[in-house]
Amino acid sequence: EVALMMRWAFDYIQQPKGSSVYLRLSTRVIPQMERLNDDWQDDALRGGYWLRQPAEGAEAAIIFTGAIAPEALAAYEMLLDDIPGLGLLNVTSPDLLHREWSLRKASRWTGHPQDACHAETLLSVLSPSAGLITVIDGSPGALSWLGGVHGMRVSPLGVDRFGQTGDLQDM
Repeated sequence: EVALMMRWAFDYIQQPKGSSVYLRLSTRVIPQMERLNDDWQDDALRGGYWLRQPAEGAEAAIIFTGAIAPEALAAYEMLLDDIPGLGLLNVTSPDLLHREWSLRKASRWTGHPQDACHAETLLSVLSPSAGLITVIDGSPGALSWLGGVHGMRVSPLGVDRFGQTGDLQDM
């Protein structure tokens, strides 16, 4: 994922209408999963992709970003038997997802409605009453807004106090 993002970023910042790119990296070593194909790449560059595709009409999804990926994957594996169809969404850029969603929402006032944004498309496979668990090693607000895309319930997990620290299990 990082290699894909960096290739895209180096090209984008050199474009006439390009801009700076912020990559939130970690010193944590995370084993990379084997990929069977490149189908995930376009969605990853748009802000997120299903690491584990939910069943149509699934009642829940875990949504994560960043270095907390191994814990999100472990939680998914633990809950899969209890929550049939559970999905695992990897948000590669909360900024891109939110920016596109905000433009879509604002378009209702301009008279130029836009097509569904990527966040709407990603979450549309879930039941309208689905619950979302968002997980980030930062402010939970960075992902909790995803509940507003389709009016879904959200349980946002993350660092919720300035200066909060601890080991991975505590966090």
